[in-house]
Formats: sequence, C-alpha cells, structure tokens
Amino acid sequence: MEIKITVDESIDGVEVAITGNDIEQMTAIAKQLQNKKVETNKLVVKTGDGIQVVTQSDILFVESFGNELSLTCNNKQTLVTRKTLKQFLAGDTAQLFVQISKSMAINMNALTRMESAFSGNYYAFLTDQTRVTVSRRFIKDILTRLEGSTADEVF
Repeated sequence: MEIKITVDESIDGVEVAITGNDIEQMTAIAKQLQNKKVETNKLVVKTGDGIQVVTQSDILFVESFGNELSLTCNNKQTLVTRKTLKQFLAGDTAQLFVQISKSMAINMNALTRMESAFSGNYYAFLTDQTRVTVSRRFIKDILTRLEGSTADEVF
C-alpha cells in the first residue's frame, strides 16, 4: 500500500481519494476514515466567572472534588467547573487524559517519568515538576497507554 498526500490550497477542507485494485481493502479504509472522529484540541470550561476556552494540551491534570472539577494548566492557572471526573473522561478528552486515582487524571503528554512509591503505588512527574500519586489500581491503564510498555517494566 502506498500513501500519497497532496496539498491543494484551492480546496476548502479536506478531500480524500482512495485508488487501487483491491475493492475490499479500499472499502475498509473508507469505513475507517468515515468512523474517525475529528479531534478538537480546544476545551470549553464553564466557570463561576464565565466561560474559558483552553487548549487540551495546556491542561496538566484534573482533580475531582465531588461534582466540582479542578483543571490545573501549565501556566499554574486553575479552573474550577461543575463536572465529574467521569463526565470529563467520557468526552473528547479520553484520548489525551488517563485516570490515575479515584479523583484524578493526568495529561499523558505532560508525563515525564514515574517512580515506585510505597504499597505498590507510583509517583508520576509532570512537565512542570509536579508530583502526583498514581494508585496501583490504575497502573495497568497507564502502562497500556504508553507505547510498548508492559506491566513487568520498571521505570
């Protein structure tokens, strides 16, 4: 299979043409493209002060306190909204964030390293040197998300 990408400034949006001689393979590719959800990198956060638009990659971690969700950004800004962690992770953020405890999720792109802690837990260090505790219950989820990792690897 050969993939060729051509940039045409005269076309608005994206146009995809699939050519070949294997109709089954071309149909499978077309179905995958149709089912692919367009990813958005912006997140609209309704706070007590109004509405904030935040780039998802700017969020380091989120922490839940009942029905309130605290989003900590890489510029040390903290936004508080009325949402549960479950609701947050069920949205468009599921690709970028992984749950690390009952009440916290981190941005996988902000993860720089992990260290063993006590009782089977781990410490996760983020790009701004923030250290958060990863519950042993959620270690497998993180290892699954990290490319090529297995549960037996030591960080």
